[in-house]
Amino acid sequence: MNQYVFEETRPVVETKYGKLRGVTYGDMNIFMGIEYAHAKRFHMPEEPECWEGIKNAYQHGPISMQVLDTNPFFYYRGIHVLEKQSEDCQNLNIWAPKTLNEEKRPVFVWIHGGGFFAGNAYEEISFDGFNLAHHGDIIFVSINHRLNIFGHLNLEDYGEEFKNSANVGIFDVVMALKWVHENIAAFGGDPENVTICGHSGGGGKVQCMYQIEECVPYFQRGICLSGARGKNGAGTAMGDRETSRAVAKAMLDDLGITKENINEIYDVPFSALLEACKKHSSPFNWSPVKNDFFPGFPAEVGLMEFSKDKPIIYGSTLGEFPTLKLTAEEKAAMTEEDKVAFFREKLGEGADRMMELFKEAYPDHDLIDLAAHDSRCRLGAIQSIEKHLEAGCKEVYNFLAAYNVPEDGSIPIWHGGEVAYIFMNEDKVLALNPAVYGQLYGKIFSSLVLNYVKTGNPNCNYLPQWHPVTKGEMRTMIIDKKPREAVNFDTELVELSAKYMPKFKLVLPTK
Repeated sequence: MNQYVFEETRPVVETKYGKLRGVTYGDMNIFMGIEYAHAKRFHMPEEPECWEGIKNAYQHGPISMQVLDTNPFFYYRGIHVLEKQSEDCQNLNIWAPKTLNEEKRPVFVWIHGGGFFAGNAYEEISFDGFNLAHHGDIIFVSINHRLNIFGHLNLEDYGEEFKNSANVGIFDVVMALKWVHENIAAFGGDPENVTICGHSGGGGKVQCMYQIEECVPYFQRGICLSGARGKNGAGTAMGDRETSRAVAKAMLDDLGITKENINEIYDVPFSALLEACKKHSSPFNWSPVKNDFFPGFPAEVGLMEFSKDKPIIYGSTLGEFPTLKLTAEEKAAMTEEDKVAFFREKLGEGADRMMELFKEAYPDHDLIDLAAHDSRCRLGAIQSIEKHLEAGCKEVYNFLAAYNVPEDGSIPIWHGGEVAYIFMNEDKVLALNPAVYGQLYGKIFSSLVLNYVKTGNPNCNYLPQWHPVTKGEMRTMIIDKKPREAVNFDTELVELSAKYMPKFKLVLPTK
């Protein structure tokens, strides 16, 4: 008999706003599409309305409008899940083990990636929270929120009501965390033990939460996976307040909207807004902007004083977004002389020193893996960590996922490749072979995250002793076939990689 069947008796919980009915699957109660806020277009979110009776929470809620239509990027790590899109996308999902004796479990909140322009809470099948919640005995929450134009169009020049329009997307996240803080106890969660975790753009949103004072009571610690915004970092082009205002003006001029008839903005179809955007900016260049509500990212303005006691883990991968691409067949056919010649051709005067430094930093890796080395996320993490230390934070951990998958060693781990391991869903991504080392990586990543979620300490039985970073000592847990902690092991390599490696360019996928 299959123990994982939906039970006829549905769980009902009472929130601040009314009762919700979910489903039970095995020992897990699941609630989907819960509204945590609502908002007028381009306005800050407000609390949801209360209701009478019981609402069913059986299916995913709508996701934010997407600039990529339905065609995902080539580097998606698993089966891509297409969802209904809507401006009204402030909803969350909960996986909660059945509760006995009113016990309160730690809470893990997942913030999806996709920069500030794309993605959703369940965009990949490997983002399902069942396994981590079930095996880890925690509450798993994932959230949807406004993105791109509806989340970050800077209309501050068009009236007081739009003064925060460039930041409403991140304030949606604040409201989601507020909802969790006020309601998660009804699902068996501990509102005083909440960890927020985001990948890529989600990692940047984790950083935003550390910078917004209103959000301080709603979480205790964070994990930023390949999403740290560094100084003048990639993905923050629209973070310039003046540029964002100029882009908004150009878009509205095209649409025939002025300050006098600004109310017409509420009726413009998203397709028209997107076409106007494409004329004056990349549809990918969206992010929060500095203002009275959001002071900026830690690497730019420092970590806010009110967050200095909040622990954080910064992580990145060896591959991220490789720009020197070779097929497995091409790599296999290359001699050591071929590899040296390849890098000298591609990297110019920096090649010899980078090859030397790569061999020192990664002695267990083949030299050709330098082709996948992408320092941007690593550099952003380092710069951000330094700001946490300057603020007096004593619990900052740093890791680098450096292993190769599949297990024949052909592909250095890429941007977000560790997420499926964290969620114990590596079997849902074909390239992440779950056998042998894949199982070990799953145990490493899920264990370190679960330990951190429960206790604030990521050390686990599958890693050597992992120490927090200290001033002058950039301690990094290198998670490879033989995990090891290293200190200041790649400083020069990261700097040279940023200088000599070709820049990754994000382009619209072709249909």
